[in-house]
Amino acid sequence: MSSNQPFRQSPLYMARPPEAPLALQGVRVVDFTRYLAGPASTQVLADLGAEVIKIEAVGTGDETRSYQPPDVDGESPYFIGLNRGKKSICLNLASEGGTAIVNDLVRRADIVVENFAPGVMSRLGIDYGALKQINPRLIYCAITAYGSGNSHSDQPGFDSVFQAESGFASLTGDPDRLPMRTGSPVIDIGAAMNGTMAVLAALFARERTGAGQYVEVSMFDTALNMLAYFPMNYLAGGRDPVRQGNTAPVATPIGMFETADGGPIYVSCGSQKSWEALATHVLDRPDLLQDPHYATNRDRNANRDRLFGVMTGIFLGRPRDHWIEKARAGRVPVGAVRTIGEALRSPLAVETNVVTRVVRADGGEVPNIASPLRLSATPVADPVAAPRLDADRDHILRDLLGYDAARISEARDQGAFSQRTSTKRQNGGQK
Repeated sequence: MSSNQPFRQSPLYMARPPEAPLALQGVRVVDFTRYLAGPASTQVLADLGAEVIKIEAVGTGDETRSYQPPDVDGESPYFIGLNRGKKSICLNLASEGGTAIVNDLVRRADIVVENFAPGVMSRLGIDYGALKQINPRLIYCAITAYGSGNSHSDQPGFDSVFQAESGFASLTGDPDRLPMRTGSPVIDIGAAMNGTMAVLAALFARERTGAGQYVEVSMFDTALNMLAYFPMNYLAGGRDPVRQGNTAPVATPIGMFETADGGPIYVSCGSQKSWEALATHVLDRPDLLQDPHYATNRDRNANRDRLFGVMTGIFLGRPRDHWIEKARAGRVPVGAVRTIGEALRSPLAVETNVVTRVVRADGGEVPNIASPLRLSATPVADPVAAPRLDADRDHILRDLLGYDAARISEARDQGAFSQRTSTKRQNGGQK
């Protein structure tokens, strides 16, 4: 089994200092999110110590639970990787009983996060306008496709669509080929981080004002903001950038090179200092610094093909590890081009325990990729495996909401835990 599931060879997670507080200790989040952007955002809140209660569809749960192959301990790795540290309860949000439970949760919550299609929460009677009447201190975050109040607000969208529409894909790939999306869903991740930042800012503001607020993150806007300096260059010069492949339009030498053993390396020397270090300590060609073709960055940009020809001939003379060792010794920004598996097995990843195993309450094990956040006084929470579907219903209803058996039975009779669509009373939402 371990040969097919490499994480089983990883160490168990080492617990944080038990006396250390958590940054978001005491903060409660009601999480309606699914797929990627929303769950990634609320997972950061869980890592920081918030109690995150994930509301899922009865019977099926988050759609990503079924994303396979492969699977780990009967679960989708996609889901496991985005829902660490959360609690799960399945509710029929179209029922009177489901809405009542949501309202009771919101009364005790600090934050709501959702990424439903526009209008869904309103039709269910649990949008910000309704929930702020229950809890004026509530911070309500909506991660949307195109934002609200515009001609595209009712349109659905996913990461690759936003990469296409924002111009992001136009920057990726070779100039003589069609634009390409990035392999990783970077717009989803960017929207997740924007959502987290906005929620934390709203929490900070609430400390001063005492009031909650509505927070909205548009994935289209996120994509435009992730284009770095390219939009400003266009606005200043009126010219669309041309795809550069593995090179960069602003500096040289930046690019990918093959080595003697076939293992490619990536060189990123965008400053004069790093270029001089590369020529001297890695290429062993200090004479290149005297060549007027390469004297300045402008010169190197103008003579990129010529310089790359020289560098290609040199790099093909030795294997990849040789060049990586020389670059490290000279503190030159050169990296090995790795697969995902090679990166996770790399010496630094092993040294810093990026990959660990987490044991479930039922004894099963799942892989964990460590949070990149390092806080000295309030370290991130110990990872808890993503919850089984509806695993925390009793805890949430009995311990958190204080429901007794009669109240739980009433909620059941009102359709809270049923897959069947049911109508709501007039004061509970739309019929």
